[in-house]
Amino acid sequence: MSLSKILPPLLGALLLVPAWGQLPSLNEKPWLGHFAGYERRDFQIGVTAAGQIELQIKKDNGGVLGVGRVIYIRPEICEMSNGRLVVKQLVTESLSSPDQPTKQPKKTTFRGKVTGNAEFEITLEFDDDEIHVGGRLLDKGQLKDPVHFQIRVRYGDVYRYVAAEKLEDETSRDRIDTLDLDKKKGKIKFFDSVDLASEKINGKGLSTVEIEMKGLNNVKFLYEAQGASTMRLENNDGLDSAPLNGFSVIWRADETKDTDHKARLYLQLK
Repeated sequence: MSLSKILPPLLGALLLVPAWGQLPSLNEKPWLGHFAGYERRDFQIGVTAAGQIELQIKKDNGGVLGVGRVIYIRPEICEMSNGRLVVKQLVTESLSSPDQPTKQPKKTTFRGKVTGNAEFEITLEFDDDEIHVGGRLLDKGQLKDPVHFQIRVRYGDVYRYVAAEKLEDETSRDRIDTLDLDKKKGKIKFFDSVDLASEKINGKGLSTVEIEMKGLNNVKFLYEAQGASTMRLENNDGLDSAPLNGFSVIWRADETKDTDHKARLYLQLK
């Protein structure tokens, strides 16, 4: 048999083998280097071999918006240290999954560890334009109480290339609408500076968050805290600033009540 006939399938098989400390990956476009990829008309979401979950909005022509407009979904283990919450760093060498790399999955799960040897599990479930994300702390490792698991959905500075004098007009119809656990509604404008982590915004926790941004092709993001769980908002830089500079939706299950681990962060894109 000629070498030209042997090499293509051999190279394809090698691409499926994970690099040291990574999840196995697909060997076909557009998901090269991805453990999982899911695509719909208005968006696509991929899990890289390094465990990074990337949500990308599509343009009208079918392409995806640029790198600066990627939305990151991050599993996090947090530890309270010296009065402040510290997010521990992912150890990519620890990543593992019972699943094979796949595109258009109905469900996929992977595990990983962070510095301090604490371990988590995250699960993503897909149904048309709906995504359910769940996860839990498996082992605290060497970390001390209080330690918890959370999922962060991080929106970046999507207007970074818009001239300052045009920002107010460009974001005039952008919005974040909230509903807290006491059924109190809130509405946040993108141009105004605000402390998104404040009790005034989050109350005792948020049950629903709806986001719409011109900079993300006017796709509507509907978040719901399902089961024994809540959400909160946070400025990405940790300081009072306008949401147009970037912000996060943070979901957390109530570990004392969610004993069967069925709580989910629900996301619908429309």
